[in-house]
Amino acid sequence: MATKTGIIGSVSNYKGGVGKTTTTINLGTALSIQKKKVLIIDGDPQSDCTRALLKPDTRFDQSLYQILDPDTKDKPQIQDIILPTIHTNLYLLPNIAETAGLELPLSQAFPESNTFLREGVREYAKEHFDYTLIDCPPTLSIFVNNALFASDFVMIPMDAGSGNSLEGIKGVLGLMGAIQEQGYDLKFLKILINRVDKRMAAHKANILDAEDRFGDNNIFKKTIPTCADFSSAETLRSATIFSTNPKSKGATAFRTIAKEFLNFFETQK
Repeated sequence: MATKTGIIGSVSNYKGGVGKTTTTINLGTALSIQKKKVLIIDGDPQSDCTRALLKPDTRFDQSLYQILDPDTKDKPQIQDIILPTIHTNLYLLPNIAETAGLELPLSQAFPESNTFLREGVREYAKEHFDYTLIDCPPTLSIFVNNALFASDFVMIPMDAGSGNSLEGIKGVLGLMGAIQEQGYDLKFLKILINRVDKRMAAHKANILDAEDRFGDNNIFKKTIPTCADFSSAETLRSATIFSTNPKSKGATAFRTIAKEFLNFFETQK
């Protein structure tokens, strides 16, 4: 039975290489293992979620492109675009590389274009899925605007080895604040610290810096360790760490994150 109170969130940091797609895919999968019905929206034209999650030989004619394209007059129904993935309970709204070419047309249709994604997917997603996660590109572009306008919350990954990813957090929080000022009920969830190697002094220093700047209550207690299995899964099509090595320390960490994530929303009720 579809829920009518589903929650939609964006996974965003305008710095690249901080684990946004890894977080979106593996948190979504971990939630689906907890028997939640999950939709992932591939909001990045690089389409890494699409390559990782679709079953082999899946073909599709429509994608996020048609939802965002200002020139598409007869917008498709979201239910006609959503596809099953390699994991039970996990679904995908795919993307294609050509979506990158929409940045100029969307900018020319600004500010109305900020809500194209919200108008196209929000009502259906909230009625039919427990959780929807939107993977964002590493920018503060019109694509990220669309994701945040469509969302209830923002989750921000950071790379434990990169001080620059802390600046990316500030950028997303600033954009979130601007959207809140327009009357949208968009909340900051938490920061997820990725690629942690506790032997590295720089990693420890960056984690302490994040706690000092943003508050340890705004950071997931569980961190994601460095794990070669993530890289192995990412080199394959139709694969996640849960399909390639479900007993790995990376998969185990995301199971724990999923429980912390669910507990956060349970306590908000």
